[in-house]
Amino acid sequence: MLRLAEEVLILVLDEQRGELGPGLPRRSLNLALAGAVLMDLAFEHRIDTDLERLVLLDSTPLGDEILGPSLQDIISEDQPHSTEYWLDRIAEKGGEIRDAALSRLIERGILEPEEHGVFALVSSVSRSRRYPVADGEQIEEVRLRIMRILFSDDVPDPRDSALIALANGCGAFNTFLTPDERVQVQERVELLSRIDLIGRTMGQAIERLVANEQSQPVPALPKEIPVVPGIPILGNALAMSKGMVAFLARNYKEYGPIFRIRGLRRRFVCMVGPEANELLASRDTEFFRSLEPMANLHLLMGSSRSVLTMDGIDHVTTRRVQAKGYATRVANERFEEVIDVARREIATWPVGKPIDVVKAFQGIIAEQMGRIMVGYSPRGYTADLHTTLKGLLLGATVFPGIMKIPRFRRARARSLELAGKVLAHKQRCPVQSKPDFLDLMLELREADSQLVPETNLNMTAIAPFLTGLDTTSYTCSFMLYHVLKSPELMRRMTEEADDFFERGLEPRQKGLEVSRRAAMETLRLHPVSPAVLRTVSNSFEFAGHKVPAGVQVMVGTAVGHVMEEYFPDPERFDADRFTAERGEHRRNRGVYAPFGAGSHRCLGSGLVPLQLALTVATVLRDTELEPFETHHALRVRSLPTMRPVGMKMRILRRRDHRVAPPKSQDGSR
Repeated sequence: MLRLAEEVLILVLDEQRGELGPGLPRRSLNLALAGAVLMDLAFEHRIDTDLERLVLLDSTPLGDEILGPSLQDIISEDQPHSTEYWLDRIAEKGGEIRDAALSRLIERGILEPEEHGVFALVSSVSRSRRYPVADGEQIEEVRLRIMRILFSDDVPDPRDSALIALANGCGAFNTFLTPDERVQVQERVELLSRIDLIGRTMGQAIERLVANEQSQPVPALPKEIPVVPGIPILGNALAMSKGMVAFLARNYKEYGPIFRIRGLRRRFVCMVGPEANELLASRDTEFFRSLEPMANLHLLMGSSRSVLTMDGIDHVTTRRVQAKGYATRVANERFEEVIDVARREIATWPVGKPIDVVKAFQGIIAEQMGRIMVGYSPRGYTADLHTTLKGLLLGATVFPGIMKIPRFRRARARSLELAGKVLAHKQRCPVQSKPDFLDLMLELREADSQLVPETNLNMTAIAPFLTGLDTTSYTCSFMLYHVLKSPELMRRMTEEADDFFERGLEPRQKGLEVSRRAAMETLRLHPVSPAVLRTVSNSFEFAGHKVPAGVQVMVGTAVGHVMEEYFPDPERFDADRFTAERGEHRRNRGVYAPFGAGSHRCLGSGLVPLQLALTVATVLRDTELEPFETHHALRVRSLPTMRPVGMKMRILRRRDHRVAPPKSQDGSR
């Protein structure tokens, strides 16, 4: 039997968007999950409840990750409390209950994650509206079951009537019933909510908590959001160019999580720190839209839009398709190709001579992205793609006319030439059994030519290069810098790489743990997306201030990365922060967000860390590099993206190895 918390999540799942309870306030969902936990504890005869108090009946541990922590809290309390008290207290851990319930649903084969916080019912459940519970038994999917009860005279069992009371109390019916349907079933909902004592108790208690919260007097808001002083004309642009994360973190300490800044011709309300990430993660689609900040980027390439500037159902549909092309499984399934590309490029690096690290990694990453994303090599076009991306980013933000400059105009023409070759190649070649990113997007175009019109195909064909070329190559460069600065880390990673290659392991077998942790620490210090830009679509309150509709917002998603309370000695590179024992990135929700947060979180967040680990491990396997001296300083430039400047490396010698073939499923080579 599923726990009620699991069924609550299925009940509020928007199958079209893949989101849990869109439009349902997080507080309401947390109260629903808390009520579900208490109901299940009552059905297990561990507690008893009435309108006045909650009583512990049996303190025997349950060994259940969903119910166990709350039962332990009740056991540890010295005196009895009301049901409302326990609902309110357990709701504070709603995120933990949600994560435990989601994990169980995935393990049971009922839900499947589709990357980046999007979930879907597995195909068999979605089609049959039934799911397995135990020993081959199947039961009717919860929403179909509840709808059947509401729109018929069927008599519900106690669990379903309790679930109806719970859904009614927290407003969950608003997420999947139309206004007319809610009016039609209102009397029956009220009747069924009173049938079961547990359900009636929980439903009424939740209603009172929600009503009390809504009736709280609104605190007086400060007149103005604090303004960070700047200099004439440039405003805060110069300070930001020296390090975006450091700039935002300094002002977070001085002004709190919200303040105003200006840079050249633009003004922003900045929302920073874990609090801002939490808001963006939970209310992104309600409060923000993404069109305006980056709209010019697509116009400069003759395209109308992309997933970066989409909102609503078009964004959800497109993102779900693209996420399959960027999924972690792509690198897991094609890791040999990722390594093969890296080895071929590394073989061209000269021994004993200075090598431009960024350009070296751009050659590797461009070829890797071409191989696994679009099935076509960009060889000869990498520099043009780099220049085009730089121009697009600057043109969309601070220099609108930059693409008219001959250098950028030529690069744009060359990039469009590559797009034409990629699309022509796709027309000639049949789709493989496992379609890549571009195959998936062309399939989406066949299904909906308005969603992916012909005018957008060029941008679509080179999107994987533009989104991954600079960010991933820069991150590889930063990672190698820190490895070369730490001989002990380089020794550990080299030994791990040797073991990985010699045993023919696969990435999913966790053969590159130190390299993965080094990649995560690199992303902490040098995040792919230190801040994201949004336009406020609906006014809201944050940290005691009203943020009005229409203003431009900069959300500093990576500020938590440099906060001492979460990452001690935050400027020090320490890959072991991410071991299971320390887990500093898990100390608070919203602290670690190197790829941004919310519905537009970077699609490469699953693939990139593995790509980094595989690529740098291959470098260490195939070469012996000269370590940097301890006083060697890293120079960084922040505009238009964070990147190392003038970084050189030198190969002392090549390490002659053969790559062992991966093991087959029966263990043979």
